[in-house]
Amino acid sequence: MSAVTLLVTLCIAQVLAMTSFANFAVLLPDFMVLWDLSNTEAGWIGGIYYAGYVMAVPLLVGMTDSVDAKRIYLFSIGVGVVASLGYAILAEGFWSAMVFRFLSGIALAGTYMPGLQMLNDRLSEDNRQRTLPWYLSAFSLGTAASFYLTGWLGTRYEWPLVFLLAGVAQLACLLLILTTVSPKQPNVLKSNDRHPLDFRPVFTNRAAVAYIWGYTGHSYELFAYRAWIVAFLVFAAAVSGTAIGSEAIAGYAAVFSLVGMPASVLGAHLALRHGRRKIVSVVMGASVITGCSLGFLGSEPFMVVVLIAGLYSGFIMGDSAALTGGTVAAARAGERGATLAMHSVWGFSGGFLGPLVVGVVLDLAGGRQSIQGWGLAFVAMAAGSALALVGLRALLSRLPRTAR
Repeated sequence: MSAVTLLVTLCIAQVLAMTSFANFAVLLPDFMVLWDLSNTEAGWIGGIYYAGYVMAVPLLVGMTDSVDAKRIYLFSIGVGVVASLGYAILAEGFWSAMVFRFLSGIALAGTYMPGLQMLNDRLSEDNRQRTLPWYLSAFSLGTAASFYLTGWLGTRYEWPLVFLLAGVAQLACLLLILTTVSPKQPNVLKSNDRHPLDFRPVFTNRAAVAYIWGYTGHSYELFAYRAWIVAFLVFAAAVSGTAIGSEAIAGYAAVFSLVGMPASVLGAHLALRHGRRKIVSVVMGASVITGCSLGFLGSEPFMVVVLIAGLYSGFIMGDSAALTGGTVAAARAGERGATLAMHSVWGFSGGFLGPLVVGVVLDLAGGRQSIQGWGLAFVAMAAGSALALVGLRALLSRLPRTAR
């Protein structure tokens, strides 16, 4: 299979695997009424998805240094099918929703980075660096598809069918990988006696740690944004007197995710040409400024809010592939799976905290019907890029210029 064919296959698979990604976020306003959820409880359900990811990723991604990533992928997407179908049939409140979204997070842990490892194991170094931004940008495409389809289906059918169809799409993903990607055992260095689940050497690699820290703040901000953007737009439409349906708002959220795809690819390209540290720093700074402004502008004309929200999405995603590319480039031979595992653990730990922190801030600062509440919630959201920027630059400043 050629590099392009493999890349396209894995990108299609990633979009199918992520069909369930935004199901809860898009239907959040409905679930809050249906199950009488508080903002904090909604934040827990939004965040537990990433907790499932974090708890599973050390094992599932760490093992790809010694086990064919295809096997990990197939097992994990099977878990995703069970999670989506289980939510559709059995979810009836806060605790049952937590269980099935946790399982969905496990599925993402075993498909996103293991999919990247399938590319890494089957391509040359040059092809890896060229294809990596495109594969990573498929995450944005999958997110957009999930937002749009959930919104479209949610306005026409009862919510269980949305999750049921997500499970069918994930089953299609499983069959695609099973039938098209050839097995390949990873190259294991004979001189490397590190246990696949021993991650200590990763933390002696200062360059990798710097980009892992940057990715942590990035993910905190990104997943908080994706968990709460639909609820924020519902508020902005109401306060500005704009008559707009939930399907259209989900459509805007889908477009915001699509904006992230070229933004991520462009950011990675600029990072290779003009220096990764410089480009990532500029993008993070722009993200902090935009994020700290957006919530306080919620009462402005609705289309102004939409445009700024889309710009914010672009800034958030502008450093995504550049950060992951930095981690891949910094990883030592024989430790790439372990390094990506820690990249994911720390990153999606931020992804777990982000939605939860925003929900707590909303509850403490006035609620979902308050400009002050949303303003402070988005400040808390943008703090992810602020902390990432400070930590990344501090860690990289201690390295030789050629290692940055």
